[in-house]
Amino acid sequence: MEGPGMSRPWALITGGTSGIGLAVAHRLKVDHHLALIYARNHERAREAVANLQQGGETRVVARAIDLTQAEETEKGYQELLSQLGEAPEVLIQAAGIARFQAFFVQSRGLEPIEEMLQVNFLAAVRLAQKVLPAMYRRRRGCIVHLCSVSGLGGNVGVIGYGESKAALRCFTQNLAQEVAHRGISVNSVSPGRVDTPMTREFLARFKPESINAPLGRCLTPDEVAQAVEFLVRIGPAVNGQDLVIDGGTSMARARLEPI
Repeated sequence: MEGPGMSRPWALITGGTSGIGLAVAHRLKVDHHLALIYARNHERAREAVANLQQGGETRVVARAIDLTQAEETEKGYQELLSQLGEAPEVLIQAAGIARFQAFFVQSRGLEPIEEMLQVNFLAAVRLAQKVLPAMYRRRRGCIVHLCSVSGLGGNVGVIGYGESKAALRCFTQNLAQEVAHRGISVNSVSPGRVDTPMTREFLARFKPESINAPLGRCLTPDEVAQAVEFLVRIGPAVNGQDLVIDGGTSMARARLEPI
């Protein structure tokens, strides 16, 4: 609750109108005002904003921005800043796409891979460049990137997706080294298979017990959001880390089993 001389900081969340991003928004709204960036689904954005504003204590704004386009990112971010009145202190990059296909890379074109690299990696770098100057001036800030266990290597059907998340994870660790001296934390969360609209159709082809084995089920978006909330709350004491949330799957190296 805001009081005299106190105001909530803004948290900027990409992909904040669905899936993990929306779950993160619900957790962060307790202590933050929310700015949500989404791609194109205006109706879903309106529903998310209305739901997040219930109770009336949190300001929520949403804006459609194509983060793969440099000029649109610059224009959209500046318009968002004028709406917020101040730069965000927290950036959660949850936007992403997946083109899950079991194919040999040499037998297909590079378009799906290029698209995933643009959305999942380069767009995140571009937006981080926008928010960092204000964080530098304040000497505080928090950035969390949503990566994936697919970026840890050795999975079937995720060529392009895994590489884009591996690049984002490496960027997270490198950026943390550059900005830690300014009180800014940069971390990532690498979930296993999560029940979201993006993954549901792909995972339906596999035996449920093999999803995130040995856990044997999909993770919920809120389980991942709890990890993001932890990294936001703990501040710069944790920096350059990748928090794996997968029910032990990456340690067991279990494989998905087709139905």
